[in-house]
Amino acid sequence: MDIKTLNSLVAIADYGSFAEAARAVGLSTSRVSLQIQALEAELGFGLFDRRTRPPRITDAGRRFVARARALLLQWDELTQAGEGQARRGLMRIGAVHTTVAGIVPAALRLLRDRQPELHVHLSTGLSHELEEALRIGQLDGVIVTEPDTVTAGHRFHAFAEDELVVIAHASAAGTTDREVLSGNPYVRFSRHARVARVIELALARREIAVNSFMEIGTFDAVVSLVEHGLGVSIVPVIAASTLPPAIRVIPFGSPPLKRRLGIIESAQNPRTHLVAALLEALTEVVTARASGSSPLRRLSAVDLSPVAKPRRTRRRPASDGR
Repeated sequence: MDIKTLNSLVAIADYGSFAEAARAVGLSTSRVSLQIQALEAELGFGLFDRRTRPPRITDAGRRFVARARALLLQWDELTQAGEGQARRGLMRIGAVHTTVAGIVPAALRLLRDRQPELHVHLSTGLSHELEEALRIGQLDGVIVTEPDTVTAGHRFHAFAEDELVVIAHASAAGTTDREVLSGNPYVRFSRHARVARVIELALARREIAVNSFMEIGTFDAVVSLVEHGLGVSIVPVIAASTLPPAIRVIPFGSPPLKRRLGIIESAQNPRTHLVAALLEALTEVVTARASGSSPLRRLSAVDLSPVAKPRRTRRRPASDGR
């Protein structure tokens, strides 16, 4: 039994398959399978039921994974003290769709240029899905709209205030946001998204009645419908950064409605120094783009001084390059 094998085991539990876990830890699927077989032989009991496809973790396996996860956390803390500021390893990040359509790719590119030996596993989803994955240890940090309340044992690090804007086809009726929204079919983003709830509350507060005929799960689809003249919508500036020329952008409200973006991580995150590096990259991208001439000029970096930055800790380099 060794740390590499335990890392592989926990990765299988987190990702749900040997193949995904192998990609996450930077090994071949066959190598990970051999690791687990050797571990089971050493323990004297099976961790997975291989009669199913993919193999399903057993009850004994779940109990052992919980102990392995705790041991790995202790190992991280133990080895941080003597390894310097690790610039390599694996960071598992989740992000809401709108940020992946905007600033996250640029921040990840900046992070890769600075830390070429750091590997990032990125997944997307709605805020509540990502926060649940963070809670159970599948992610190291999530990029989301600020929640009303941060779950106990976690912390929120803001990096931007994102303005919400109305988007409409050039031919859509109306000039002001109220005229455009009330005079055209409205394309609503999924009500399960936190930003959608922010928008719905603003519409109710301003008593703007919209004729909603579609509820769409991705911003790309919302933009496509608007581009084809099938309706109007309200989207974050981040999602409006690369709009087709047929779409016009109208400020929503005066002062404009905004949401606060940030990263949530566990207060005990052993990879907090990597999250800090990502937070720094995101802030730089936001600052640079806010000074440009695109719609992202409405995106502003927040003052991080009142927000506790992740503490810079030390961590061992990840084995096998990931």
